[in-house]
Amino acid sequence: MQRWGKTNSGTQRWFCQNCQKSGVRRNPFQSERHKKALFVKWICGNATLSETAEKVGVEIRTLQRWFEPFWNSAPLPEAPWSLDNQTLILDAVSIEPRSMMALIGRTPKHVVWWLFAETESYESWNMFCSKLPMPSAVVCDGQRGLSAAIRLRWPSTLFQRCLIHVVRHSLGKLTLKPKTLAGQDLRKLVRQLLIVRTRRQKRRWIRCWKHWYSKYHRFLAERSHGDVQNKKRGWWYTHKKLRAVRSLVQNSLPHLFTFIGHPEIPRTSNYVEGGINSRLKELLHRHRGLSLARKQVLVSWFLSQKQPKKPTRNVY
Repeated sequence: MQRWGKTNSGTQRWFCQNCQKSGVRRNPFQSERHKKALFVKWICGNATLSETAEKVGVEIRTLQRWFEPFWNSAPLPEAPWSLDNQTLILDAVSIEPRSMMALIGRTPKHVVWWLFAETESYESWNMFCSKLPMPSAVVCDGQRGLSAAIRLRWPSTLFQRCLIHVVRHSLGKLTLKPKTLAGQDLRKLVRQLLIVRTRRQKRRWIRCWKHWYSKYHRFLAERSHGDVQNKKRGWWYTHKKLRAVRSLVQNSLPHLFTFIGHPEIPRTSNYVEGGINSRLKELLHRHRGLSLARKQVLVSWFLSQKQPKKPTRNVY
């Protein structure tokens, strides 16, 4: 073989003196890498299949044939060796209602691990945490199974309850215009959680909370009586929603202000909730109609793009 000029695109052409034919050398692995990169760009991007085919210069059926092998396998997460001095932010997103959830963990910089489970439960979160080393702090929404798994696996890890989840759930039960004076005062108090940033503001808010708690303790203990079918008792608490918000805030209070004094710990789980979950929901809606297995492939490819890239090896 000898060099025989170049093609219009600049590729080296070769000539064989035996068969008197010329051609270019093609690397099949390079073609596969190109198709794979095109598949990932399409599945994690905003372009439609027709737009991608038009940009590449092929038919839609050709593009579908190229992409078919990549639907059969999904990238696996690579767990880090250590999470020392790092904060782990945990949350889950629904892939298929009542069929599949994606449990996601990330630091403020990149995704660390993900796991697919049928439901968000203690068993699934316990399996998730068993795959990771112990971090210095954890931020989550306070889901009961997740909290129990963290206490079991990482008992000495700092725990921060997501403030946005506490405020959102509380305001949802209190409504925009509470009818009772206790509800109006509690709504103001809950909204003030978002402006607490210093130790002084924390102490002031806790004093206001204790004052509200003692002031309306008897009011929240009021009961209503009547005939209730298939119930052992004929009474119920009159202000159920106010009691629910009181329990939510009181149970969250030990872990609401862990971020104060630790600037490396975020006070919300928005790194996952807004940075990952919202984009995943958008992609699942954009590629609606996929089977459950292909949805899992889509989520895996998207999350794998958020993991840290391996440094290239230096060649001397």
